[in-house]
Amino acid sequence: MSITIEKVSYTHTKDARILEAVLDKWFQNPKDLNLTSPNMSYPFKFKKWVSTYYTQNPIDSFVIKSGSWIVGIGSINILSETKRGHIFHIFIDKEYRNQGFGRKTMDYLESFAKKEKMEFLTLRVMPKNKPAIKLYEKLGFINVGSTKQGDLLMKKLLV
Repeated sequence: MSITIEKVSYTHTKDARILEAVLDKWFQNPKDLNLTSPNMSYPFKFKKWVSTYYTQNPIDSFVIKSGSWIVGIGSINILSETKRGHIFHIFIDKEYRNQGFGRKTMDYLESFAKKEKMEFLTLRVMPKNKPAIKLYEKLGFINVGSTKQGDLLMKKLLV
C-alpha cells in the first residue's frame, strides 16, 4: 500500500469538509482529544478547533495517507523571526499506530522546517502521553522544561 503526505488547508472548503469528517471520527473519545489538544473541550467541535488554532497564524497542515485513506495529521507553525518551527496536532488513527506513520509524519514536518530554513523545532506534549514522548525522544527531541499548563516543552536543533 502506498504512503503519501499531502498538504491540506482548513480554509479550503473541500479540505475542511474532509478534515471535519476525519477529526470528528478520531476525537469521539475525550482522551484522544485531550492528549492532542488539552485546551479543547469535549465533545469535539470542528469550527471551534479551526477558529482557535487555524485562523490567526499561517499554519501548514499535512495529512498522511495509506492508499487513499487519511490515517494521520500534523501541523507546523513556521516562525521565521525566531527561526523556529512549532509542531502541533500530531495524531495517527488508532488502527494505524505502531506502523511508522507517526515517525513518517514527524520526519516530513522536520524536512519542511529545514526547507523553510528553520534552526530548531519545538513541540508541547502532555507528560502522560508516554508513547508520543518516546517517539519524540527517538527523533532527537529533548525536554527543555514545562509550560504553565504542565505540558512538557521539547526541542530539537536542526543545524
